[in-house]
Order: sequence, then C-alpha cells, then structure tokens
Amino acid sequence: MKACHPDLAGEKSETTEFCMFVNEVYEVLSDPVQRMVYDEINGYSLTSTNPFLDVSRPRDHVFVDEFSCIGCKNCANTAPKVFQIEEDFGRARAVSQCGRASVVQQAIETCPVDCIHWVTAPQLSLLEDEMRRVERVNVGVMLSGMGGRMASTDVFSSASSRWDKKQARAVEAAKVRKMKEKRNKDTGPWWQAWNQTADRNGSEDSAVDPELQARAAKAAAAARRWREYSRKGVDRRPIYNLPSYVTCESDEEIEGGMPDN
Repeated sequence: MKACHPDLAGEKSETTEFCMFVNEVYEVLSDPVQRMVYDEINGYSLTSTNPFLDVSRPRDHVFVDEFSCIGCKNCANTAPKVFQIEEDFGRARAVSQCGRASVVQQAIETCPVDCIHWVTAPQLSLLEDEMRRVERVNVGVMLSGMGGRMASTDVFSSASSRWDKKQARAVEAAKVRKMKEKRNKDTGPWWQAWNQTADRNGSEDSAVDPELQARAAKAAAAARRWREYSRKGVDRRPIYNLPSYVTCESDEEIEGGMPDN
C-alpha cells in the first residue's frame, strides 16, 4: 500500500487499481464469513476438506495447465472471450470465466495436448496460487528441452500437496492449543471435535450453499488477479497495465454461461 498509494506513486491507473484491489482483499479477510470461506479453501480450518478430494462442489471454472500448453492458439481461436495467448510466454490462459460452456467444452475437446480442465472454484484458487510460485519460461524454450523443472511440473499435485501441508500445520496448532487447555468432560478430546466436523465434508450428497459458492468464485477470481500482481512484484510499482477482474455484465453473456453443476 505504501509503495503503490497514489500519493507516493503518482496518479497512474495501474497503481490506483492495485490499491483498490488491496483494499478489497482487506475488506474480504476482515469479514468473518468471507474469512471462513478463505480459510476453508486454503486449509487453515479444521473443518476443511482438500478441494482436490471434495466431490460436493461443481466443476464450473476453467483452468489452463501452462506446463502442458504448447501455445497452439486453438483455444484462443475457439473461445476468444475466455482464453488468450500471453505475449511474454506464448501460452494460453483463461482470462475470463464468463464464456459459454458449450464453446469452452469444444476448446477442451479439440485441445491437442489436453491442457484445459474444468475445476471447482476452490481448486482454481489453489492452482493460481501455485502457478504464482513457479518460475515460468517461454513455450519455445520449454519445447526445445531447455525448460528445466517447469517442463515436468504437475501443478495439480503440487497444489494439493501444499494444501495438505498447510492443513497438517493447522491440525498440529489446534492440538497444541487443546493440550494447553484444561480437559472438559463435555467437549472431550480435540480429535473427537475434529472427527465430528470432518465427517460432514467431502460427501457427494452434501449441498453447497449458493452464497458460499459465490464467495468461493470471487476468491478464485481474486487469486487470478493476485497472481498477476505478485508476478510483477507487489513491493514495487507496476510498470505497465495489469489485467482487471472480468465480470459478466450483459444478459447475453450470462445466458448459457458456465455450468451450475
């Protein structure tokens, strides 16, 4: 905020936009309900279920595995409102979640390397965060065999593993807190409370609250934006425009959009 505040960085659209985004993040994490959604997605809550194992949520978001993408531009030509090719790296990215599901499915089915996937909103948040941490190279360099670690990275496995580690730390912290507290015969040991709350997660028959699903979708969009800001360096002023949050504004876009289930 200090580096990007307009009073210090000047009246530039990209810095002003970033300040507004940071304020939005602060408001979300300051709200108890929205903070609960964030903690559930990221494994900071004892009631969390690994999003990659949770079958209760709809796969209504699209993600491009950039480690598999070869920059063929098929998806960008098929569904240009959803996919674009990055100039810096030559790979496709999903820049919007507002396209028609049938067109997106066509892009998925015609992709020569199967690099496009339907994912849930929580999964997309974790995948975007994982991509933020990996050094990326141009697709031409990767195809020439000089991509190094990136060429063999499984972003789904990495994101799932990172979630498991965060959840393990959360469980360990809860156990330490409970061990320091006085034993209460009514509540029982800490692991009983854990089992009671964990059993209701991950069930295929469990219903997802529409409001919580909408909040999860918002979190996924924020993760996409934060990845862009992070890639440019959040501790310094951006030097060029960053992508804005894309919303479905027209009825034409909303009608026949991404699947609800």
